[in-house]
Amino acid sequence: MKILSRPKKNAQEYGRWAVNPYLGCTGGCLYCYRNTGPGKKVIGGSAVRLKKGVVSNNHAYHLAMAEIIEYKDEIIRDGGLFMTFTSDPCLPETNKLFTQILADCIRDHGIPVTLLTKHYADVYSWINELRIEIHTFFVDGGESPARYNCDNLSRLAIGYTLTGHDELEPNAPSNANRIKDMAHIKDFIGGDKFHVWASIEPVIDFDSSFRMIQQALDAGCRHFKIGLMTERTKVCRRGFTLGGKTFEPYDPARCLAFVQDVMQQTRGRATVYWKQSFREFIGGTGKHRLFTDDELHKIFDDYPNSVGKDWNFWK
Repeated sequence: MKILSRPKKNAQEYGRWAVNPYLGCTGGCLYCYRNTGPGKKVIGGSAVRLKKGVVSNNHAYHLAMAEIIEYKDEIIRDGGLFMTFTSDPCLPETNKLFTQILADCIRDHGIPVTLLTKHYADVYSWINELRIEIHTFFVDGGESPARYNCDNLSRLAIGYTLTGHDELEPNAPSNANRIKDMAHIKDFIGGDKFHVWASIEPVIDFDSSFRMIQQALDAGCRHFKIGLMTERTKVCRRGFTLGGKTFEPYDPARCLAFVQDVMQQTRGRATVYWKQSFREFIGGTGKHRLFTDDELHKIFDDYPNSVGKDWNFWK
C-alpha cells in the first residue's frame, strides 16, 4: 500500500509529490472533485477513512515516512510534499497524523511541506503543537542551542481554499474565518517565518473570487493559485447548478478583465499562478484556439509576479 503518490497532468499544479493516507472529507463542498470527478467512488464521500490496507494511523505514519525517506532527494528537488489530494489535512480525524508527518519532514529531513485546507478550528493551538513537535527534538536530543528556533517553519507553506461562497461549503469554516486565520498566522508567528498562500479554485464567479484575493492580500497572503471549475467545456461555457442555485457561464471578456485586475492588484504584493483551466478557457484548444502562444503569454505571463507551474517558495 502506497501513502506517497506522484500526481499526474494538471494535478502537478499543486505538487509533484503528495501524502494521501486518508480518503473522504467532512466538508461537504458541492463542487469538490472528490465527489464529482471520475474517481469519486474511490476517494469521495463524507466519511473520513484510512486507505484500504492501512490498519491504523500508526501504520500509516510508518508507511509514509519509509516512502518519504526513500525518495527524499527527489522530493526536495521537486519542491517538497503536498498535503493532500484525497482529504483535508486539518480535520479532527486527520490533523494529528499529518502534523506528525510534516513535523518529521521539516525537522529531521529538511523537506518542505505545503498544506491546503479549509478547516483549522483553532490555528493557535495547532501552531503551538507544531512548534512543540519541532522543538522537542532539539531539546531532548541535546542538540546545539543555536538550532533551537523557528527556522524550520520556513519550510512550511499553509494554504487556504477561498471561493467566497459559504453556501457551497456547508460543513467548512466560513471564508471569512479562513482569512482571519491567515492574519492570525502572520501576527502569531511572523510573516517571515513561513509562507501563507491561497487556492482561488474553483472560481464560482469573478466578483467573489476577486474579493477573496483582496481580503487575503490584506491578511498576509503572498501567493495565489487560481483555477476555474473542472469539466471546462461543459461548465465554463454553459453555466452550472450547485445546491439548487444556477450560476451563469463564464464570460470570456470578463475572464480576461479578471486576469488583468488580479495582476494589477497583486503586483508587488504576491505571486500568482494561473492554472491550465484558465489558459484553456481563454485560449481555446485544438482547432478552436482563439490566441497564439505568444498572445497567451502576454495575457498570463507578461507580469513580474506571474509564476509557472514549477515555482515554489523554496527555490
